[in-house]
Formats: sequence, structure tokens, C-alpha cells
Amino acid sequence: MRLFEVGGVKYLHLSWKDIEDLAEKLADIISASYKPDIMVGILRGGATVAHLLSDFLDIRTIYPIGCNSYVDVAKRFSVKVYSPLAISDLSGKRVLLVDDVADEGLTLEAVVKQEIAPRNPLEVKVATLHMKPWCKFKPDYYVQVTDAWIIYPWEKREVARQVAESFIKHLGVEEGLKMIAEILEADVEKAKKLLKSVKSIPLTG
Repeated sequence: MRLFEVGGVKYLHLSWKDIEDLAEKLADIISASYKPDIMVGILRGGATVAHLLSDFLDIRTIYPIGCNSYVDVAKRFSVKVYSPLAISDLSGKRVLLVDDVADEGLTLEAVVKQEIAPRNPLEVKVATLHMKPWCKFKPDYYVQVTDAWIIYPWEKREVARQVAESFIKHLGVEEGLKMIAEILEADVEKAKKLLKSVKSIPLTG
């Protein structure tokens, strides 16, 4: 686990070992007060966390749900489900909704209200690895609170593309590429190869 800052932005870089440790801690917190029958993981990161939790909690039933969140022209937050739950009735079931991070928590809240509650579960709890300090819909279970941009190992290439321009701007080409390579856990040549598709990023100094 590594916390660093570039251009006034904090980043929290996590390895797979970090994630396993966090998932184990989260499982311990959950099992102290709740025994879910099924888990629902929000794609993409939440499904990965749900899979890890299922191993620690010995739960074999996991349902994914895919959704995109956006703000419309009237500035209303909305969630569009592109992969709905493959179960229509949750009667008598204790459900654990899982995601990687609760930012504002609005996606979690929308999924609970729009997708899970109408299926009549006995109980619903929400679990995430991380929560941001400004979260409005707080999960029932979480491990860490952070205001940093979290770099999860399952999205390190996506993050590298997003931050590369800022890193190179603030650190220069050589140091910026080194930092991106560290995020990728790869060498600089692999970092350059990944970033060739991003036209706005200069790869030579």
C-alpha cells in the first residue's frame, strides 16, 4: 500500500496482497454481526471484492449487477442498469451488496432502492473496502476512509491512461513515465506501449 501525491492530488496505490488483507478485514467485520444468504457485486470492482469475500465468508451465491451512473441535463443523479440481477425474488433472503468504494454513495443507494428493495429481501446490508469522507450514503461495513484517488489492481491500466497527462505535466516525461510504470508494476517500455493510444501524451522529453 503506497500513498503519494502528484500535482496536489493524493493517490493510494494498492497491490493484490493489500486487497486480500482488506477483504479479510472486511469479512471479519461483516461476520461479527451479519450472515448474508447471497451477495450482489456491482460491476466491475464490486464483483471482484464480492468474489474475495465469498471465499472468506464461505458464501457461494454471488449475483453481479452492472450499472452506469450519470447526471442528466437537469442535474439529477441517475443510475442506468445495463446488466440487471438474474434473480427476481429475494423474499426471505439476507442480501449483502458489495462494491469496492463508496464515493458519494449515490450508486449504492440507487441500486438498493431501485434493484434490490423491490425484490422483497428480508434484509439488505452494504459493504465496501473504502469510503470517501464526503460519502452521503454510508455503507454498513467498510475498512478504510480515504480522500485519495484509489488505484485498485484490477483497473491500474485504466488509471494509468487517466493520470498520465497530469503525471508528465508535473513530473516531466522521464519521471512521469517511471511513476506510471510503478502503477502498472511494469517497466517503462510497457508504460510507453500502453500510452501510445493516448494522443495527447508526449512520450519523449
